[in-house]
Amino acid sequence: MAVSDMGLLGWGVGVSRAFLMGAVWAALLAGCGGDVLEGGKFMATSEQELELSNYSAAFTASATNGNSAQFPVYLAANEAVMIGACGLNGASPDPWGANVVRLRNPQGGEVTSWGVFSPGSGCPVVSRLSYTAPASGTYTVWAGCISNEACEGTLGISRRKAVVPYSASNTNAARQNTYNKQYYFNGGEVIRVSTCASNAYGSSVSSGNTVLRLFQQIAGVYSEVASNDDAPECGSASELLYEVPSAGYYQIRAGCTGNTSCSANFTVYGE
Repeated sequence: MAVSDMGLLGWGVGVSRAFLMGAVWAALLAGCGGDVLEGGKFMATSEQELELSNYSAAFTASATNGNSAQFPVYLAANEAVMIGACGLNGASPDPWGANVVRLRNPQGGEVTSWGVFSPGSGCPVVSRLSYTAPASGTYTVWAGCISNEACEGTLGISRRKAVVPYSASNTNAARQNTYNKQYYFNGGEVIRVSTCASNAYGSSVSSGNTVLRLFQQIAGVYSEVASNDDAPECGSASELLYEVPSAGYYQIRAGCTGNTSCSANFTVYGE
């Protein structure tokens, strides 16, 4: 099917031989500031809304020509994102794993950076990218297929809220002596908290074995809502995904397995 200058929810998308399906739906992201992320600082404008976009394409020369599906995405200066067809909430790869995802800056130059992906997803590394924008502006995601194959997929985007370094010891699996950070999350957000470098851009474990717990705070009372130790395919690193049921304050408590010591960077993403 030949499609030219097709609009997606009012966004101009120049496409040839690529059929764009579905709609872009929004998940508002809270911005970061100090120990508490207030929801207003990076609340999404129409340009900052979370894209989850279906596409199908063919003859894209590995997402380098105009047959590629193209999706504009606004990035703030120094904002870090992961974008792709695998390993992200709501993303869905082509059954044959043929997706290729690239990124161009506002001037049209390619700034694709592959390398962070979910090992257990079964997706090729070229189907997911990670990037930190040096300047604010409207960037463009180019989604296509390996070589000149035909493919389809659903793209997801994950916006980073924070990178938090910590060291801890004698935490009884993150039940005491933990490193705590509190954030405000919006209802409906899917939150990723991770020390797993291969799953979350910016995460790392320097030493030891990490444990992560998430608590909801209501009227000064904290209730545990999620936890993880040793995420699949992540070795001694941990990761939790949590869909926020209602807006409010949530506290991340980072510790170590048993009463050992550990040191890591955990990241917080909204998807």
